[in-house]
Amino acid sequence: MLTVTQLRKFEGGQWRSDNLETLPSRISEDSILWVDAEDPTEAEIAQLKGYFPLENFNLKDFDEAGLRSKIEEIEDRVSCFVSFPSSEQFITETKAKWVALMVSDRWMVSVHKGHSNITCEIYKKISTHGYFALSLTPSTDILLYIFLDLILNECFLVSDLVHEKLVGLSQEAGSRFRQRPKDSNRSLGLEVAKSREQVLALRQSIGPLREVVGRAARGEFAIVSSVTLPRFEDLYDRIISLIEVVDTHREEIQDIVDIIINAQTLTTNNIIRVLTIISAIFLPLTLIAGIYGTDFGRGFFLPGSNSIDGFWVMIAVMISIAVGLISVFRRKGWI
Repeated sequence: MLTVTQLRKFEGGQWRSDNLETLPSRISEDSILWVDAEDPTEAEIAQLKGYFPLENFNLKDFDEAGLRSKIEEIEDRVSCFVSFPSSEQFITETKAKWVALMVSDRWMVSVHKGHSNITCEIYKKISTHGYFALSLTPSTDILLYIFLDLILNECFLVSDLVHEKLVGLSQEAGSRFRQRPKDSNRSLGLEVAKSREQVLALRQSIGPLREVVGRAARGEFAIVSSVTLPRFEDLYDRIISLIEVVDTHREEIQDIVDIIINAQTLTTNNIIRVLTIISAIFLPLTLIAGIYGTDFGRGFFLPGSNSIDGFWVMIAVMISIAVGLISVFRRKGWI
């Protein structure tokens, strides 16, 4: 589906957008043209190639798994591909979305698969004048900046969701110190491993995005005017701060792993301590029972073996030894 939008400056000093049914015969001097292609068909791609110089544009190239964000200049236009995490699917499925942009000084073509919150937000901002940049003369470099800014906002939102998940995992890991081993959640390790993969995927998507914005901020492209250049510089600074936040997420995951290991170690030590105490208590009792259970020849004498009360005396001695050992262990703080 193709959405054709003509942008021009209104008398009040704001952008004005006009939705067109078809591509215009020509782009007027005081306006720019933005064509958004959502799940374009082969016929629509052919229509775009017939109207815009998109000879090297191939939709199948964008479906490759693990394709990095990139930006390059082709003659008098800029080709930009951005892969970014989606706040709707990233936490549950660790999926990313992508948008391909072809930008010239008078027009922009954006291509994406499925519904895009980014383009919907841009339509909303244009209609309500939500961006301060929209008070300037309409230009494709500002439109490119708005695209990258909203994509970065999406990355920040995903980072916040990851942080909330890590806080929950940290609390759950800390509760293991108060739980019995059988009550602990055995899937916590799997959740931590999944979170590590999500943070790694987020970091891998932000790195190439930093390169894209960095090249635009350095003024490598002719379509980026000197007026818009400081905006890309601010955008680059925000990406650097986001990278630092994501690196903090990695440290949080390592802290959670340390908590889990310490909890498991403490549980194991408690189990070994209890078993050791039980063994220490029953060791002298087993010795006494072993002595009295020994079968020797005629004439061998065991104290109390010929008395009716000898058995009960032995039991009393064994109980006294056990109680005495327990008292000693308690006094030493072992139990």
